[in-house]
Amino acid sequence: MTTVVRREDVARAAADAAQAVAGVARLSAGSGVEVSTPYAGGKVVGVRLTPTGAEVHVVVNGYDIGQVADDVLTAVSGALTAAGMPAVVDVVVADIESVRERRSD
Repeated sequence: MTTVVRREDVARAAADAAQAVAGVARLSAGSGVEVSTPYAGGKVVGVRLTPTGAEVHVVVNGYDIGQVADDVLTAVSGALTAAGMPAVVDVVVADIESVRERRSD
């Protein structure tokens, strides 16, 4: 018996994996054409499933941007592989937020 994996479940798993990475503030809808995976009844914003894997747009905060992008790629590739999907992942750093240090005055 073949298990069918719903597109929205794969997109959510990819989004959850990306958001769990240290340094990811949130996913981004991108600018211009929205980056999302639509499905009946909703959409997963910030993840676009493609025939070969996924495109993931993130906003990072205060970390090594290259390392965060690499970690997102690894995390999302793992989520796609676990779902039996192709795992070529393009990570786009859509924005950078600064992290303000708390002052103890």
